[in-house]
Amino acid sequence: MAIDIGVIATDLTRIEPIGRMAHQFGYEGICVSNQTNGLVKRTPEGIAIYQRANLSGKGIGSIRKQIENTRKHTILLSVQLGSIELTNWVVEDQRVDILTVDPARDSHLRDSTAHIAAMASTFLEIQFAPLLQTNGLNRSKILKIYREAVSVAVTAGMGVIISSGASQPIELRSPIAMIHIGMLLGLDRTDAEKAIQEYPATIIERNMKKLDSDLVQTGVEILRRGEEM
Repeated sequence: MAIDIGVIATDLTRIEPIGRMAHQFGYEGICVSNQTNGLVKRTPEGIAIYQRANLSGKGIGSIRKQIENTRKHTILLSVQLGSIELTNWVVEDQRVDILTVDPARDSHLRDSTAHIAAMASTFLEIQFAPLLQTNGLNRSKILKIYREAVSVAVTAGMGVIISSGASQPIELRSPIAMIHIGMLLGLDRTDAEKAIQEYPATIIERNMKKLDSDLVQTGVEILRRGEEM
C-alpha cells in the first residue's frame, strides 16, 4: 500500500489536485501537513488524507508540550532532526513517529540516536522536494546530507521513509520513481520498496489502533470539492 507521508498543503484548493495526481499514480493515501478538521478525510477519488503535525522547538519542554497537545489529534507526528539532546529525547519518548531530515539545518543523525530510534520504531524521513528545487553544487550537498543520514539509519537498523515534500501536483512522483530515488540515496531495492509501500502504512495502522476508535470514526469524512477544511 503506497502512501506519501510528506505532502505540504495549506488549504483544500491545493489538496484536491494533489489528491487527483496521487490517485493517478496509484497511491492509496497521503499525509498532509496542515490544520484540518478530522483525523482522516477522503478525496472524491477515494484517496485517504491523513492529518500530520510537524513539531518544532529549541527545547525539550516546548516539544513535550506540543506532543501532549497534538498526539491524540493527529495520525502522524514529525520532528526535524536537531540537536543530539533533543533528538535523543524525542526517540526515547516514543510518541513521535518520524525524524525528518532538513538539509537546510546543520544537524546530523548520530549512530547512538539511530540505534535508539530503531528500538523505538521511530523512522527517518527523507523528503526529496529539495532535490527538485536545487541544482549543481547545492543539489550535490543535499544528496550528500541525505545519503549520510540514510547510511547511518540503515547501519543501525532504523527504518527509512521516502516522501515527496510536495506542495503542488507537479512535485509528486510515482511509487516506482520513489523507489528509485530511495536506491539513489543508498537503500537497497528491498528497503527502498519498504520506504514507500510498507513503513508509511505501518505507522498509520499502528496509530489508528492506538487512537480511540470513536474519535477515529467521527474523524472520517468525504472531502467535497469547494468545501472548507
